[in-house]
Amino acid sequence: MSEFITAENLDLVIRKNREIKDEITAQAVKMQTNQVLMQAAPTPQLPLLILQRFGLIQLPVEDKFWSGAIYVKDGKLIPVLNTALPRANQYFTAWHEIYHVIFDNVSFDHFIESDNTIEERKAECFAASMLLNGVDRYYTELAGMEFLSKVFCCMSAFQTTYKAVLVSLYEYAVQSDNEKLRRKIKEVFNLQFDDLPKRFRTLGLDDSLVKPSYVINTSFLQSKIRKSQEANPELGYHRDNEEFLENIIREIKMITGRDR
Repeated sequence: MSEFITAENLDLVIRKNREIKDEITAQAVKMQTNQVLMQAAPTPQLPLLILQRFGLIQLPVEDKFWSGAIYVKDGKLIPVLNTALPRANQYFTAWHEIYHVIFDNVSFDHFIESDNTIEERKAECFAASMLLNGVDRYYTELAGMEFLSKVFCCMSAFQTTYKAVLVSLYEYAVQSDNEKLRRKIKEVFNLQFDDLPKRFRTLGLDDSLVKPSYVINTSFLQSKIRKSQEANPELGYHRDNEEFLENIIREIKMITGRDR
């Protein structure tokens, strides 16, 4: 998870992005040309399937500020996604976590909390690079509708979040010296919507993107534990693995205040 972006710190975020742009672009290209990973399925499900290779755990946690984490077991990174958030948030977070498990050279001590480290900013930029290539062209081709409707159409077309679209459009506005677009983005950046599904339906867009999936999936790790038990039933570490999975779920509830 990265820093909470607002209209007030948007320019600072854009400056940080500019400093790491070349590195992240190279990593995005490397990812996009990885035939083994990228042929798994079409987007938007692709990042979820990629993370399944790393033992993805999906759980609904009713905390809108907790989108996911990386846990470590004997040096193995295990990603966790919060499926109580809208699917758009899950897809963006999935690409964010893919950066961590593939490109992040930071030593994971336990799990990633919300902080302002440069690796978190890189992960956000990587997710945007994987999801939002060409959003500026798509936006400029939309005509005959008001600004927020254009943003919602961009969200639908690129299967991503409201703020991710606005950050990318703001970068485009800065690069093109479009002061009018910059002002408009800042005017609406901090808005929160309780009726996004209705707004999507009004525009003829699929509202499932802005709804939670509430998926519960620990099947990858459970399958690994079961296969190990079948292969070596006499060994006692299988219960240790089961306890590790239980501890992850328990700790998620603790750090999100859902342990009662």
